[in-house]
Amino acid sequence: MEQGDTDRTSELFNVGSKLEGMSDEEIQELYQNLLTSNDSNTPPASEHNWSKIKPTPGCCIKTKNTKTNEKVFINICTSSSVPTPDSITEEKLLKMLDNLENPNQMVDYKVPMSVGPPHAEIDNKGNGCTAYDVIISPNYLHTINNSKIFFGFFMSIVFEALLNKHEVDLERKWILLKTKKFLGSLDNQAVRKQTLIQELPSSTSPLVSEVASAKKPKFEIVKEPENDPDFLIAEIKLPEIKSAKSVIVDVGKDRLVVCTRPKLYELDIFLPYSLVQEECGSQFNIQSHILTITMPVLKH
Repeated sequence: MEQGDTDRTSELFNVGSKLEGMSDEEIQELYQNLLTSNDSNTPPASEHNWSKIKPTPGCCIKTKNTKTNEKVFINICTSSSVPTPDSITEEKLLKMLDNLENPNQMVDYKVPMSVGPPHAEIDNKGNGCTAYDVIISPNYLHTINNSKIFFGFFMSIVFEALLNKHEVDLERKWILLKTKKFLGSLDNQAVRKQTLIQELPSSTSPLVSEVASAKKPKFEIVKEPENDPDFLIAEIKLPEIKSAKSVIVDVGKDRLVVCTRPKLYELDIFLPYSLVQEECGSQFNIQSHILTITMPVLKH
């Protein structure tokens, strides 16, 4: 341990103790539900749907790659462009984690963050290492800095996000560096404009005002077949929508976003399965005002 560093793992809430008895697949599914992660790789051709955010240093975490034993640093940064999670108490968080042992329990708490790509750096001893930048809201950094429970919970989903996105398995025994707020260079990250616009309540933009008034529609998602499904079929009721042209559907790897023009309805949910995005399809019935979305499940 470098001088001035603090090993926080022994002090912080151990999320793993709440998840004893769950399989690796169940734990991965849990963290997928808890995580709202913006893609921050190179934007696609439709760059007008993306914007760049500048990270502000917050704190730095040191750990190791379990396969290579290489040092890895996680720069926890902030940006006001990233939405703040709903405010909940420590007691509610602990209760939520207890309840998640029930496979039918719905998760209604997500942590918006932007996870950047790996970048090669040099540590203070002149050795090569890898760093990742994770951007959260300034308010949420304040929350985790003032709660051992929230900090431990947050680091657990950061590790899971890095594993899912970059296939890097990190040691859960990590160190919070006292003398560094970040390691290496901090580059801007590209995030989807739509996501940020939809979730920023403090902005005066008219688009945000429209989203704020949108209602969450009634919906149902069915697995076909029930066990080991090949498809997820979502039926979403949009009684005030008259035309399919008014409906916008965005299916991610494990996320479904539906909004309408005008902004009467908005649905943004995470799904417990990975999807075959290019094979998803949707159909709007103008008589019943029901939007049906068929989503093939990715088979590993």
